[in-house]
Amino acid sequence: MIPDIFGDVLSVLNREGVSYTIVDYPEKNRKSIDIIAKNKQRRFLIKISVERTSKDETKDLRNFSAVVGDIPILVTEDTEEDIAIGKDNVVGLSVEGLAKAIRGERIYIYRTRGGIFIKIRSDVLRRKRTEMNYSMGDLSKLLGVTRKTIYDYENGESDVSIEVAEKLIDLFGEEVIGDVCENMIPKLEVDENQRSETISARIAKNLTEAGFASTSIKFAPVDVVASKKSKKVLITVEPKSQELLEKKLREALKVATELESELLVVARTSSTAKRIEKDGFKIFTSETIDSLSNEIERDN
Repeated sequence: MIPDIFGDVLSVLNREGVSYTIVDYPEKNRKSIDIIAKNKQRRFLIKISVERTSKDETKDLRNFSAVVGDIPILVTEDTEEDIAIGKDNVVGLSVEGLAKAIRGERIYIYRTRGGIFIKIRSDVLRRKRTEMNYSMGDLSKLLGVTRKTIYDYENGESDVSIEVAEKLIDLFGEEVIGDVCENMIPKLEVDENQRSETISARIAKNLTEAGFASTSIKFAPVDVVASKKSKKVLITVEPKSQELLEKKLREALKVATELESELLVVARTSSTAKRIEKDGFKIFTSETIDSLSNEIERDN
């Protein structure tokens, strides 16, 4: 049975004429990405919060987005149409908020545990202040904040309260107000303490050392995501259960196609390698993954 919110999201995507792919692996609720959606301007990696989303799932979503350069969205029933929420550094939107984001309409109010804030465009604020010959000290007095706070505003390190936003609009116009989905590609979180005992962690570590932006993923049909310049590579490792192999490969191929990325498969045994190589997959074995970065570079 498809949860109501999932069906509502699909209705929005169909209504807005957006192309999308449903990611149906793993089969249980714990997934990093449920849907990949794309319009003419943006591509979204969507996680639907049916139940409580774990920090590992949102971390996967953030890192996946950071590597491939797409916008991560957590669709949740915990907020309203015009208000985003911050959940573990991922933008949380309602179903209709997602529709607005797809249409390119601004969503500039967001809520965190610290309060309600207005997203501002730091570059516009800096330019407008300079054009009107205000010093940081001048602007801090007009807004009733410290000079350090103005510095944080202009460097994108802080957003503003509703009261400060109203004063900024009076001074500089609505152009200074931003959009929570603008420039929302997160930074890759490198786990310095990550053990390289698993195949996927070992691959990610090797690719990182070879100069790729790379991360291992726990809850998706692909186990490693890597990019270097315009080259994007997704790597899926043969699951321990052979019953899941066909579905995992099929879903991994869907994701790679949607993201216009190369898909590589790491087989645990030579017999599996021979079998799935016939289907056109590019295969590595667990014994040869240390040379994987060289192969990718050679292809590039």
